[in-house]
Amino acid sequence: MMRERGTWADALGFTLIELLIAAGISLAIGGAIAALAPRARAAFERVPAEMEIQQRGLMALESIAATVRSAGKNVVAAQSLGVMADLFPAIALADADESGTVHHSLTATVPIADPAQGVLAADQVSAASSMTMAATGCPNFREVCGFTNGATALIVDAGGHVDVFVLASTNAAARQLTPNRPLSRAYAAGSVVVEVDQHTFRLDAQADGSYSLIRVTAAGAVQPIVDFLSSLAFSLSHDRLEISLSVQPPPGVLQQYVRDRSFKTSIRLRNAP
Repeated sequence: MMRERGTWADALGFTLIELLIAAGISLAIGGAIAALAPRARAAFERVPAEMEIQQRGLMALESIAATVRSAGKNVVAAQSLGVMADLFPAIALADADESGTVHHSLTATVPIADPAQGVLAADQVSAASSMTMAATGCPNFREVCGFTNGATALIVDAGGHVDVFVLASTNAAARQLTPNRPLSRAYAAGSVVVEVDQHTFRLDAQADGSYSLIRVTAAGAVQPIVDFLSSLAFSLSHDRLEISLSVQPPPGVLQQYVRDRSFKTSIRLRNAP
């Protein structure tokens, strides 16, 4: 019998065409994997980035909303003056745009629990002079009706005139309070002084070109709240305050996959301007 001879292809195992096909398939698979890698990385980064944006947006809204709601609380100024909320606007908007209906800054005057308070015993000599407090109606006589240096106070008279100021000094022996600036007028005896908090919310430009939501006290202290906001707007319609803001993705996140996100809320005011 004659033995069948093996072919040249059998001796080598694979033909050149087969090797080229295999190489082409490998390259195609490698290219597909390489193409999917950036998307997979973007998806991996997008989820925590979106969660962070959500958290920062809600934190910014709640910080403003909580203060606005507190500003609407009713606090009795005095028997003769009635409820403080009826005497002055607890919410003031500023930095309006061209339309005049959208503002970029909000100031809230907030009553505090168990505030220092008192009544002027005599007419103020001038708008910049000290105020002498009556001995009656003071919760703590030794501290001038409970007031201390650096406290924020609101004074209101029977005509509804109001000033918010910071105490530069107190004099317990003379029962006097000295404001840190001239007031809008000299207040008469019987005007009521009540301790309050006052906060202004606005965006503050940072060195890297981004913006941060900040809260500024009546004394001028700046308190950062949330970084990387791109917009902040307030609008008032009757007794409803609309708050809207936009939050940017954190640094280093692929911008083409994670974009700015907008947040809005509406609050019914109990003390509208």
